[in-house]
Amino acid sequence: MSAAKEIVLFVGYPAAGKSSMVGDFPGYDRLNRDTVGGSLDDIALELDKRIRAGKTKFVLDNTYPTAAQRKPVLGIASTHGIPVRCIHLATSIEDAQVNACQRMIQKYGKLLSPDEMAGKKDPNTYPPVVLFKYKKEYQSPEKSEGFAAVEVIKFQRKVGAEYKNKAMIFDYDGTLRDTISGGKYPCDPNDIKILPGRKEMLQKLKAEGYRLLGVSNQSGVAKGDLTMEVAKECFEKTNKLLGVDIEYSFCPHRIPPITCFCRKPMPGLGVAFIEKYKLDRTKTTYIGDMTTDKTFSERCGIQFALADQFFK
Repeated sequence: MSAAKEIVLFVGYPAAGKSSMVGDFPGYDRLNRDTVGGSLDDIALELDKRIRAGKTKFVLDNTYPTAAQRKPVLGIASTHGIPVRCIHLATSIEDAQVNACQRMIQKYGKLLSPDEMAGKKDPNTYPPVVLFKYKKEYQSPEKSEGFAAVEVIKFQRKVGAEYKNKAMIFDYDGTLRDTISGGKYPCDPNDIKILPGRKEMLQKLKAEGYRLLGVSNQSGVAKGDLTMEVAKECFEKTNKLLGVDIEYSFCPHRIPPITCFCRKPMPGLGVAFIEKYKLDRTKTTYIGDMTTDKTFSERCGIQFALADQFFK
């Protein structure tokens, strides 16, 4: 039964799933910075104004990472005798990263570059630093702050029945190819050598009906070691030497810091392929040679295999 008077305050990462739960509170006034505008202090002032105008039920689906940011709402609620229920969405930063990528792809049809994100006047489109900042500031909400109750909801990813296809996703450098020169990655298509057993295994997987995909970090593009065009030529030459057509995607951006969702171990490139081909995460494996590859696969929610073991 709906309470006669109640303020519901959400706590959780950006892209934690707060907005999708607002519909669970029909008849509640929604106070959200994305729609009302202003700061969290402005939201608190608007809350006070609406209570004085006779409203009694509210849902506040902002992030509220700290006790200090939650305090003004609790103070106003106490003044007016309205209980505040905290709904704490215990979504991990990794799941929030995936959600942010999914939302971006669904809205814009692709992952946005750092410059593209900076150029968007869209509160739901932001770089990874926004999530890192939340993690650094976060203080777990406690009933002692003045909440009538704190309800913790664990995140569960909902996957549609259309996500049923299988794929193998490969790292390139150190997994499929090496360089003749001894460099970390090829800056010339003629500097590529294929690692042992790769060609035969890939052709076998293709015959078994797996979609073959590839992802790679190519920060050398931002450093000026090679151009986007040469990087693509290197991938095409690699595919030619392997004898299979692997659809590839790569991150050309500079680090540190990580300013995009497409640089592994950020999950963006994996999420993009999952969304494009409606991949079943339980039937999709990522093969790489580094710790960042394993982290990437974990964030994407897909299986992982070390290259040396996979290609034995």
